[in-house]
Amino acid sequence: MFPILSRSSSLRVLGFALLGCVGITGCHPIRIAPPPGFAVLEPGEDYSYRAVSPQGVVLTVRREKNEPEGDLGFWSGAIDAKLRRDGYRAYEAHDVVSKGVKGKQVRYAIEREQREHTYWVTVFVTSSAVITVEAGGDHELFAREGEAVGRSIATLDVD
Repeated sequence: MFPILSRSSSLRVLGFALLGCVGITGCHPIRIAPPPGFAVLEPGEDYSYRAVSPQGVVLTVRREKNEPEGDLGFWSGAIDAKLRRDGYRAYEAHDVVSKGVKGKQVRYAIEREQREHTYWVTVFVTSSAVITVEAGGDHELFAREGEAVGRSIATLDVD
């Protein structure tokens, strides 16, 4: 599995834990189309949705309460600041839309086990929830899956 998306990852203690957001809101199942060839795994303690390619590229969705209440700028900024402190190098940012809800995607690179890894974080915010879509893997392997991962993110039902 991809180490930065594991349970012990720095994202686990990301802005949500640091800023007091608690618990995955289980009342809203995640609806997203997995990229072709990905297997969907059972939801876990730290994520509402997870899919993986045979090569180890991972797509994860987390849904947290919007507490403290913040907007897209606040949450995407808090996540970006935490990742940069942890050594992730942002190289691209995009405004995105999924089913009419605006979001922010930042693409990062980091070296893990002497290999370059790609890591995308897409953030959507509603009045009640912060939804993060995380995708990552070895840079060479992710490059082959990136377009399909992007199409999958666009299918996320944020409501």
